[in-house]
Amino acid sequence: MRVLHNREKEELKRILTQNGYGREEELISVLDAFLDVEAHLTVSEMTEHLRAKGLEYEPEFVQSALDLFCRYGLAQTKSFDGDECRYEHHHLGHHHDHLICTRCRKVEEFVDPDIEALQIRMAREKGFLPLQHRMEIYGLCSECAKDRGETVPLSEAEPGECVIVRGHVGGAEFQRRLTDMGLNPGVEIEVLNRNGGPLVVACRGSRMALGRGMSEKIQVTPVHGGGKRRRLRKRRR
Repeated sequence: MRVLHNREKEELKRILTQNGYGREEELISVLDAFLDVEAHLTVSEMTEHLRAKGLEYEPEFVQSALDLFCRYGLAQTKSFDGDECRYEHHHLGHHHDHLICTRCRKVEEFVDPDIEALQIRMAREKGFLPLQHRMEIYGLCSECAKDRGETVPLSEAEPGECVIVRGHVGGAEFQRRLTDMGLNPGVEIEVLNRNGGPLVVACRGSRMALGRGMSEKIQVTPVHGGGKRRRLRKRRR
């Protein structure tokens, strides 16, 4: 990898010289620090990473440097589930996909030749000419999954997650309300949204909104493997 990084720095030097860019040494130092970390960084995170290495650059310069790297194919931008734009390495001939934790926002890369081959085969079967693709799998990383118990309040389920109702911590009247809504033990529901307002779920083909107090009393367990609707996003462009 060090040989690859050195080659990419030499390529940037050549590009900067050919196109008459200023601050060449500083741009090279930013690229060197960028290649030194295997992570998906925001501009602010990259600025802090540089500061930790004793390099004080204004955020505007860091962003312009990262955008320059993207322009010449040394980096690329990613925005996961509407998050702030992040920058990652773009090594020629190296493709990977992503696992994104919806709780801590950690991003992990993975490569699977079988998945790549399947995507190509499916495109060919449909007579489709693939130009590029990306796969993003959303869920909980191993650390966040470990911290969460097997049975949790429905209010803690993640958007896109399918869960099974196991019980509740309310009384008889609360049980009657759940029965009227069809939320009986054993029923599978999907969490659609929990952004600030009511918790919106899908149950038996219908959508319903649950107040926070109600969702905190309903006990659920996850449908392992993603349930009927896996939180899997794949985009071909």
